[in-house]
Amino acid sequence: MSIRHMVVFNLKPEAEGGAGEDAFFSKAEELLWPIPHATNILRCRQTNAMCPYENGFSFDFDSQSDYDAYNTHPDHLKFVEEWWKTQVSEFMEVDFSY
Repeated sequence: MSIRHMVVFNLKPEAEGGAGEDAFFSKAEELLWPIPHATNILRCRQTNAMCPYENGFSFDFDSQSDYDAYNTHPDHLKFVEEWWKTQVSEFMEVDFSY
């Protein structure tokens, strides 16, 4: 069973459209992209006016254990504590098996 983990989110106003937004996405690529087991990593921008979220990340994992290892990886935890919790105003996560 493979898992597609997706998170859609909005940044806080002070981060949107400027150096804060650039720093957020740069740090995501620096910390999250190299974590083992995640594949098909995408940074996405919303195109549907009906959706209230402007940004998204998508990651694929080959198994639940790969997904769990990613979630507990020190770089993921660091990103969540130092960037996600301070820069994201609202979000929704979805995980699909396929």
